[in-house]
Amino acid sequence: MSKGTVRFPPSAIVDGRIGTSRIAATVAGAAARLALADHVPLDAATSRMVAMPRGVKTDISNTSGVQLVAPHVAACAKHRANAALGEKPAPGKRETPQGELTPVQRMQQLGRLGTGRMNKTEAAYEQVLAARLHIGEILFYRFEAHKLRLADNTFYTPDFTVIVANGSTEYHEVKGRWTDKARTKIKVAATQHPYRFIAIKRAGRHGWSFEDLTSRSW
Repeated sequence: MSKGTVRFPPSAIVDGRIGTSRIAATVAGAAARLALADHVPLDAATSRMVAMPRGVKTDISNTSGVQLVAPHVAACAKHRANAALGEKPAPGKRETPQGELTPVQRMQQLGRLGTGRMNKTEAAYEQVLAARLHIGEILFYRFEAHKLRLADNTFYTPDFTVIVANGSTEYHEVKGRWTDKARTKIKVAATQHPYRFIAIKRAGRHGWSFEDLTSRSW
């Protein structure tokens, strides 16, 4: 045998082709089962998938059979259960159709990205800061540069730390949609720290709206 020769077992060669015997056997077996009139029992993994309710995901490789339910599926199931019991949503909350979440719920389920990573809105606003830095309106900016202590085990990390041309420091918080909780947190930070706090929201496709939340007690 010469150096580098590769040998295949007879089962790996069918009609002069290599590596097709197992595939051919699998296809032939499946065709034979489909042609039978009698019921053919499913294997264990396929049986578990068929038995699962719609919207529930499971790991087939998990032999324990534990089912993993996505958060939005659980929320929808809770909504359907409350509807079946005749319960109404709390005052001030919009009742959504069955299986549908509000925009705020969908945003909260997404959660924040890892530390130091911008979402699309924050990345778009960084381009605004980069342009201002280029023309000299600001001297410095950095994403999530500082962490401000509000109370014991409670901190607030502004999206952008910005130093403007006169040397003063500003903290810019960028949101695609502001919630009462987020607005309250930045207002608490503004009352405790002598800096300028700017709340920024996307206005249309290319615009921005700015709101000065700096505490007037300084």
